[in-house]
Amino acid sequence: MAEKRQGLTLDRMAELVPSGVINLKGKRAPTTRGLIAIMHQFGVESIETETLEHDPEKRRAVVRAVVTGSRGTYSAHGDTSPDSVSKMISPHYLRMAETRAIGRALRWYLGVGEAVSDELTEAPEAREPARKAQPKQIGETGFTVDEVNGYLNWKGKPPLWNLSAPDKRALLNWLETDDGARAIHAYHIRDLEGS
Repeated sequence: MAEKRQGLTLDRMAELVPSGVINLKGKRAPTTRGLIAIMHQFGVESIETETLEHDPEKRRAVVRAVVTGSRGTYSAHGDTSPDSVSKMISPHYLRMAETRAIGRALRWYLGVGEAVSDELTEAPEAREPARKAQPKQIGETGFTVDEVNGYLNWKGKPPLWNLSAPDKRALLNWLETDDGARAIHAYHIRDLEGS
C-alpha cells in the first residue's frame, strides 16, 4: 500500500529548493525543475511518458506522464498548441507537452496544490499588453541584447559591449542565419530544462 503523507507546501518546497518556486504576476508557482530536484526525497521511483497525440503540422501534442513511488502511482496529461506556448517555445511543442505532463504528475504525487509554472503559459492573445518599454532588439535579428548577452555568457564569451566592431558585425551576420537562430533557441531551451 502506498505511503500516505501530507502534501508539499510551496513554503517547504522553497526551503528545499530555493529556485523551485517562482513569482508569476503576483502568484507563487512551483517549477518543474524544482519538483524534479526534490522528487527522490519523496520516494519517486520512476517517471514514464507516452505521446498520445502528435500533429507536427498543427504543432499540437498531448503527452501522458505516470509517476510511481512510495506514495503510489499518479498520472497526468500535458498538452501544447500554438495558442498555449510562445513563439520561442513553439518549435519545441512536443517537449513542452511532456514537461507539462511530468510537472502535473509530480505535483499530484507530491500533493502540491498550485499549478506548475509551465502550465500557466497563456495564449499569446490572452496576455496583457506590456506596460514597460520593450527590450532593445539587435539589428534585424529579432533578438534582444539580453538574449544575446545570455547566450554569449553561456558560451563563455564576453558581452556585446566588450566586442570589437568587426566581431559585433560578424555576430550580427551570424545571428541572422538559421544556425544563429538555432543557437539562441538552444540557449532558451537550456534555461527551460534547467541544464
